[in-house]
Amino acid sequence: RLLSSLLSVFFFSLQAQLKYLQCIAISCLVLAAETNKYEVIPSVQTLAVQSRCKHSPAEILRMERIILDKLQWDLYTETPMDLLNIFHAMVMSSWPHLPPTLPQRNPSLHVALLTKQLQHCMACHQLVQFKGSTLVLVIITLELERQTPGWFVVTTDLLKKAQVGS
Repeated sequence: RLLSSLLSVFFFSLQAQLKYLQCIAISCLVLAAETNKYEVIPSVQTLAVQSRCKHSPAEILRMERIILDKLQWDLYTETPMDLLNIFHAMVMSSWPHLPPTLPQRNPSLHVALLTKQLQHCMACHQLVQFKGSTLVLVIITLELERQTPGWFVVTTDLLKKAQVGS
């Protein structure tokens, strides 16, 4: 659906020339696959060869950038879930003694618990006003406070690394 939407919006509203239609189609296919982070897609070079596209990989990537600019999209913005994983990894790598104090004794299970908490926060209409990064930092801070005696030092260290003021 996303691919056909991209194609129709781009082709009909922007009056693209027919000679670029194949390049637009492959670029839209790449963009649609990139929006699904779990999708495994071949390289642009491979797609160009397999589709018998007359455009070079560089032209396809250039068209992808044009489409993103026209639609004012940024596919590379991190999500609150990405930040949760990044911040959790930062805490665990800087403070390796923490996992034994956690009730699950397993960082992966701990991230799963924090993910559930983040999903609940993101579903709460009262919390929509806060940035995702703020919610993630609050969740991790509250969990550290609940589980770790020296939580303040760990939290201060995380905020410093995340370049956030107190």
